[in-house]
Amino acid sequence: MIIAQGHDLEQQFGANTLFKNVNFSIDSNARIGLVGPNGAGKTTLLKIMTGQREPTQGEFTVNKGIQAGYIAQENALDEDKTIWDEMEEVFTPLINKGKKLEQLQEEIADHPEDKDLLKRYDQMQFDFEQQGGYTYPSDIKSILNGFKFPENTWQKKIGSLSGGEKTRLAFVKLLLKKPPLLLLDEPTNYLDMDTLDWLEGFLKNYAGAILVVSHDQYFLDHLANQIFELQFGTLTAFKGNYSQYIAERKLRDKQQQAAYEKQQEEIKKDEEFIQKNLVRATTTKRAQSRRKKLEKIDRIKPPKHKSKVRIHFNSERPSGKEVLILNDLTIGYSDKTMVKDISFQVNKGDRVAIIGPNGIGKSTLLKTIMKQLTPKDGSIKYGASLDIGYYDQELQRLDPSKTVLDTIWDRHKTMPERDVRSILASFLFTAKDIDKTVGQLSGGQKARLTLTVLSLEYDNFLLMDEPTNHLDIEAKEVLEEALSNYDGTLLFVSHDRYFINQLANKIVSVRDGHAKIYEGNYSYYLDEKAKQNAGLTPSQTEAVPAEPVKQVSEQKLSYQEQKQRDSQKRKLQRAVDNAEKEIEDLENQQTEIQNEMANPEIATNFDKLGPLQEKLSAVQEKLDQANDEWEKALTALDEFE
Repeated sequence: MIIAQGHDLEQQFGANTLFKNVNFSIDSNARIGLVGPNGAGKTTLLKIMTGQREPTQGEFTVNKGIQAGYIAQENALDEDKTIWDEMEEVFTPLINKGKKLEQLQEEIADHPEDKDLLKRYDQMQFDFEQQGGYTYPSDIKSILNGFKFPENTWQKKIGSLSGGEKTRLAFVKLLLKKPPLLLLDEPTNYLDMDTLDWLEGFLKNYAGAILVVSHDQYFLDHLANQIFELQFGTLTAFKGNYSQYIAERKLRDKQQQAAYEKQQEEIKKDEEFIQKNLVRATTTKRAQSRRKKLEKIDRIKPPKHKSKVRIHFNSERPSGKEVLILNDLTIGYSDKTMVKDISFQVNKGDRVAIIGPNGIGKSTLLKTIMKQLTPKDGSIKYGASLDIGYYDQELQRLDPSKTVLDTIWDRHKTMPERDVRSILASFLFTAKDIDKTVGQLSGGQKARLTLTVLSLEYDNFLLMDEPTNHLDIEAKEVLEEALSNYDGTLLFVSHDRYFINQLANKIVSVRDGHAKIYEGNYSYYLDEKAKQNAGLTPSQTEAVPAEPVKQVSEQKLSYQEQKQRDSQKRKLQRAVDNAEKEIEDLENQQTEIQNEMANPEIATNFDKLGPLQEKLSAVQEKLDQANDEWEKALTALDEFE
């Protein structure tokens, strides 16, 4: 069921149009990722959807009774309250209902024969139970734990929390409210990887609709089943998760480029024909006719999705086979030990990711390898012919007083100015930008300048500390591709799970003061961690057979009984199979209708939308019945196992 719609939305700022003719619909169980470059208007669109901003034209409508939850609206926490009391406030109406139930119990004790009183109590207790009256404390505990607020923090005053903790707590409160439409703007910022993994699992099972703005491709891959792309002033809807959106977008661009090139060839031929034949008496009419046709042609535009950032990393010389060997390394500062017993080896061509909670010692490890800090114990062995390049997440390697141009020129004094400007342009620095001082640059510009510097050093071993910070999705994808094609070795710290998953062939997990190595990407690391949490080693997992099937002692059954039992089992299996097929067919019908309703031409025409909504409701009713039939048949079949 459609619960919200945008109709011909347009937003202008002065003479500039941010976007226009934006049409979309949101289904009751939607999982939508809103993507686009910085400045495209994603946050502005969210503010229109929450009523914080009026669009220049068009409207955003929400069904009656549907509330939209937005994190920016939920950050007004009472600093004098404890964490638990603030979260419990969400359930105040439910708590009051519980108190009324207790009062009714006392009345019933005094008047046990009053049937009306008993009837009222039964109805109120049923409503209380359905609304989560007995489960809300466990909901609070679960989400607080998921967001790294352990039980020993629940009685803390909110005023004593850090800014980051307050932001996370506001998110907890929003999720506890369970609004039917959840609007999230960069929800993965400031969350560590464990919390992100927990949040994904929670949101997958969320009862309402979700629309999320995020630069976290891994998050979008695991949550979204629809992508809204806001770019070049328009909104385009794509089916599937982020990876499917990228593949579909590339295919569309390829087809559009081919159609554009073919049309350009035809236009060129027509123009040449017109030029040659317009002055000839015998062919003038044909040339004029061809020109009129050419003037009326609907010209195809070339695809706009062409990355402007161009990043390349190459090494000047090859390193030795063994690049780095850490043996029983202990790191930290004079007054504090961060991580002990670090032992792993980095070989030529490796892409090693270091992951772990914030403040655990990941950056300290890189600084120790870079000899900025002295090891507290153990050894570091560097391989032969190493040229080490370092990307610092604080971007401190840049002199804030120097201009962008001089930052490059001072390092490469013989490089012609034309080449320096060309290289800076490939990293999206305009003619105005290159005369700015580093101190005047934004975080994203500083990150791109640091990458520019690094790309010109031609090192064969790169150490990178959070290289995707400050970069938008487009720049991250270009960086990822550049590092995939890099002919050297990479050791990097990152919290960007998509970036890690695409690049890493080894994971070093740092937690609880120790480091453990995993020979695979991030998905492999998660699988291994799940096995460890289950108390199984990889070899045990392979050796453990499937859970024993509960068997009926079939030897004790008579032949006739066994035959009858097998027949019933086959019937139930057929019923399960048929129900599954019907569910699949109905789900396909539902998707087709929803897609038709999302068509901008239909979405704004209520005469067409009404019949489609009736058709959708009928299909959804059949789908509910089919699911019930499937569940009954499956439950009955399970009794034979």
